[in-house]
Order: sequence, then structure tokens, then C-alpha cells
Amino acid sequence: MKNRARKTGFMALMLVAAASAAFTSRAATAGPAERSFDIQLRVAQSLEAKLNLIADIADESAARLLAGGNIFLAGEKGMVTEMLGRAGGLCGAKALALDKALPALGHNDVVLLSNYGTPGTLASSLGKLAPTGALVIAFASAENPLLRQPPAPNVRFVPVDISLDSCLVRSAAGEPLMLTAAPAIATAQWTYVAELLAACRRQHKQLAIYLSIHLDDGHRRYDRTKGLLFEPDLRPDPVARGEYGRSFLRSARRSLEAIRDGEMKNIRQAALWLREASAARKQIVRNLMGHLPPAEAGLRGDAPFFTQITRLTGEPGAKWIHDNLHDGDLYFFLGYQKNEDAMAATAHAAGARTIFLTSTAPGAEQAKDPRHLYINPHWPLTDACLELSGYDVKACPLSCIAGMTCYDAICAEAVCP
Repeated sequence: MKNRARKTGFMALMLVAAASAAFTSRAATAGPAERSFDIQLRVAQSLEAKLNLIADIADESAARLLAGGNIFLAGEKGMVTEMLGRAGGLCGAKALALDKALPALGHNDVVLLSNYGTPGTLASSLGKLAPTGALVIAFASAENPLLRQPPAPNVRFVPVDISLDSCLVRSAAGEPLMLTAAPAIATAQWTYVAELLAACRRQHKQLAIYLSIHLDDGHRRYDRTKGLLFEPDLRPDPVARGEYGRSFLRSARRSLEAIRDGEMKNIRQAALWLREASAARKQIVRNLMGHLPPAEAGLRGDAPFFTQITRLTGEPGAKWIHDNLHDGDLYFFLGYQKNEDAMAATAHAAGARTIFLTSTAPGAEQAKDPRHLYINPHWPLTDACLELSGYDVKACPLSCIAGMTCYDAICAEAVCP
């Protein structure tokens, strides 16, 4: 009965959502899939124009960290997981739960605060954090009214060029669907991290960066760097203000442009498969890998038509598919590095279709199977993209930005073709 209600709601969404989007006349004629990419490309462009501001905040942050402070992640649950323990991310970053008593924070501590625009949440978070004396850096929509007010002395704002509700389409009740805030805020926060790395290097200090555990044989590097803020034995050469931020944003734009220019046909095909499976009342299963995507599955603004969620991969994933999928079902896999061809083959043997987004392309057998649709997310196997001279890993990952923009584009196109 629940599935039937979900399907009925989805069909109603498809009938009314076309009237909801109104960005510009050019964007309106492009369709929600193109708008998804245009929005994120605009975010990257506007952040490049703000690099002086971001570099100033990074310099201030570096001074505090070098004086003994720690860096904390707070705000949106998905964004905290995106920045925590992450390939290309800061080994020394710590999660900070705002719904619990705060630890003792001091003048030298730095808090990265993410906000998607839910009314009242930014004011509440700042009200709790500002009195601590820590440097609080809020990443939020430029349309948030708080960003037009003078901040507390220890609060800095990084305005992100997205609408306050950040939606691509709306439900019949006017509720926003497919929120674009997550990849946009991720782009802003990783741009800040890029500039923070440069600011520390101007003081001849190297922030410790994680290597993807999938590329870390025996997790030896992970074990060495876990929780480490600075590399103790490195004295890197200085980097100019804006150089790292500009390099990261260039990589993000190239990835998004490559998907928009080369994968739009497959994105629309994926949306069509979603609509067809929904109309036939088949199972639509999603497997969202990575840090942010599974943390935000089912939250406000998410797609309404998935019937099951699984996070299994490899042999367990193939077994789950064998035991649960049937003819005509659809399996949507927003993956990571491995192509997981065995899972796709198992789904096809059951008569199901598969949509896969992984940094590794499918093998020849799956690539030629008409039930398999591969969308190249155009992020590197290392995930991180920012070269750090004299250091053994890259920084600042692209998978969330590229993957979630694809996910938003596919789902929005399915709701509003």
C-alpha cells in the first residue's frame, strides 16, 4: 500500500512540477537536467570572484590553527560527513554536534558551519557558536537575510550563489524537490580548504590530507595520518593567495562541463527509465555510496520514487540483488571507484535494468548490455584533484560535487521531463 501511494504521488508530481521552475528564460527552456549543471557552474564561477575574501578567511584560520587550535565541522549532517575522514580531506578535522553540549572551544579553534537554508537554523547555530570565541565560518546561500547583517566579531560569512530553497522543481503542494545546496556548499567548503592549505604553506606548514582508503594498501597511510592536523616533518614552499582555490574550481568546472556536454543523453535516458519503472509499479532501488549521499537519502527535498535503499557492494551486493530484484525492476547505483560489474550482471540476469555512476567505466560485457546505462561522472580515481607540490597525495575531492549534481539532474528530469 505504501509503494502504491508513493507511485501515485510521483505521477501527480510529474503532472504539476513543470510549472514550478523559473530561473531565467534561457535556463527555463533548457530543462531541469541542464539547470542542475548550470547552477553548480555558476556557483564555481561566483566563488572564483570571491577568492580574495576566502583567502583572507583562510589566512586568519591558519594563524589560529598554527597557534594550537583545532578545526571542527558543524551544521548539515551530510556536509559534516562529506568533509570528515575524506579522501583529499583534512585528517585533523573533527565533527561538532550542535544538538549536544559543546566541548570547550577557544579563540584558536575554527568551526566550518554549513547551512542549506532551512528557516531559523543558521541563526540558531550561530547563536550557539558565536559566544565560544572560536572563529566560525558560515557557508550559506547568499540570499539568507543573516548574511546581509553585520556578523559577530568572530563570525565570517562565505556567501554561496544559490537560492535560499535551492530547488530544481516543486511538488504539487509547493514543497521544494532536488535541492542543489549540497554540491554547492561542498564546492564552497572545498574551495576554502584549498585556500587554507595555501595559507598554511605560506607559513611553511603542511596540513595532513587523507588518501582514499581504496588506494591505501593495508590502510598504512590512513593509520599514520588519522587525526593528524599538520605533517610534523614537512616544510613546504609557499603558495600564492588564490592559486589553490582557482586550481580546484577549474577542476570542478571541467568535471561539470564534461558531464553536461557529454552525458546529457544518458542522464535523460536514466530519467526515462525511472519514469517507466514507476509507471509499471516496479521496484526502484538506489545504492548511494560515498560520504554525503547516503547521509542525506530521504531527507527534505529528496526524490520521492525510490522504494528501497541498499549500501551493499561486491559479493554481498550481488547476493542482495539476486535475492530481491525481479524482472522490470530498476537498480540505481551512485558508486565510487569500482565499476561493480558483477552486481550489474546479477541484476540483468534477473531481468532488471541498471544505472551506474562510477569513476571506473564498465567492462565490455556490461557496456554492450542494453539493460545497463553508464553515466561517466568525470572525477578521477583518486577523487581528490588538487596537486600539492612535494606531498604524496592530492587534496579536495570532486565525487560529491559531480555525483550529486548528476543525481539531482536525473531525478529532477524524471519528475519534470
